[in-house]
Amino acid sequence: MGTTHTDTAAGYRISLMDEDPLRARREARELLATLAEADPRAALDIPHQHTVADTDKGGPVTELIGLVFSGGSLVAAGIQIWLARVPQRTVVITRPDGTTLRVSGREVRANDQLIERFLSGNNSGDADADEDGSGQE
Repeated sequence: MGTTHTDTAAGYRISLMDEDPLRARREARELLATLAEADPRAALDIPHQHTVADTDKGGPVTELIGLVFSGGSLVAAGIQIWLARVPQRTVVITRPDGTTLRVSGREVRANDQLIERFLSGNNSGDADADEDGSGQE
């Protein structure tokens, strides 16, 4: 299986966001196992811990777990298959240039080459791609 690191500059990234930290970590490990078959350098990307000072109330906390991988069509196929199994799942994929694609399992089912085109740098016609390169949604 892959490794864990915190190098935020390496490769392509997938971010999984979930209000349930255990589910987010479980899904990240499940996706990592899928990606590691096609890309042995795939790794969990653990964000720096954010601390909340003196708070006894608050809204839901969203757990953000990421994966870093080197790209490629086999990895894209693995992501698409993983996403298509649960249509409610949504991930954000970020290319090294900072361009992002927010995609759900429903979108992957409707367009089976969406992620592969995005990873190859061809995002023409992909309305979800963030064209300003800021990496922000």
